[in-house]
Amino acid sequence: MYFPYLRGKQFELLALKELSGFLGETRNVFPIIEPIRSPDGGLSRCLRSLSDSSVPYAVVANPNVGELRGELISDSIAAFVAQESLGEKGSLALLIHENTPVHQLLEAFEDRFGHNSRLVLVHKGLAGDLEFLSTESARLGRTYNVIDEGFVRPRYFRNFDSAGLGRVTLRDAFLRAERNADYLPREESDFTDDHRFYISEGWVGFGDYATIGEPYVEGGFTPRAVAIHWTYEPNPNGPIKIRSFVSEATNGDIANVGGKFLEAAGKLVAFLDNHNIHTRASEVMRQHFADGTYPGLGIVKKLSIQNHLELVSTILARPAE
Repeated sequence: MYFPYLRGKQFELLALKELSGFLGETRNVFPIIEPIRSPDGGLSRCLRSLSDSSVPYAVVANPNVGELRGELISDSIAAFVAQESLGEKGSLALLIHENTPVHQLLEAFEDRFGHNSRLVLVHKGLAGDLEFLSTESARLGRTYNVIDEGFVRPRYFRNFDSAGLGRVTLRDAFLRAERNADYLPREESDFTDDHRFYISEGWVGFGDYATIGEPYVEGGFTPRAVAIHWTYEPNPNGPIKIRSFVSEATNGDIANVGGKFLEAAGKLVAFLDNHNIHTRASEVMRQHFADGTYPGLGIVKKLSIQNHLELVSTILARPAE
């Protein structure tokens, strides 16, 4: 099972909403969503689409970024869950850091949601009182322990859950550059091979931060260069790689972002054609380039995420050899 971790930004939610029908067919993707603002609107529509397509998901109840940030349960999330049931496929998630007040957090969780919820723990730091956390979260319906290996060593869980059930590895596979132009010399790099080894390494699932990365960036800006990040699988049973298609000729200033996009998109489309890549997002990119249309950087990010989700889901859906 694949556990992509996404924030509740508009185009990340749209990526999931629009792809929910496909994900409902493959049944191997479990998104974890950390809301950054009021759940009404985009998040509500996204979760409804996931539920209608029978896609399992988890919503973080104690976001650490954005407008809802706080140590304990978000009032907005609690009110949303009380008003709109998460349904059969929905779960709640709690972020665990080294400074998380574990006793108070789980007490607040039980007070707001009872003990009949499905609970996912996302570990981004070594919490105190592991025995209490293990026992109480199990009582409250814990189904998965998602371990971000950028913050917590996997051996941390050897003393947390001896049965090893429900362990998911989470890794930030996206190597972020300071400026878009800095992706030019990099061009291509390995992204992940966790899909190949997670079962043999004792995990029930694996996750990543798609083609965005773990660090949270509040707002956008007008770039000097446009970079399109695209994952693909060069060889079956090999690692997933990522390529960055970056504008070059128009990077002297921030003018003509649409022209910069079409330059980068031209590189991408040539690559897609050369490698016979035909994901849903790839076809949309081909059409934008053919029509000479610029959809906006948010849509570009959405398509990049959708391509990655479809790629990983398709790989997992292959018959075992």
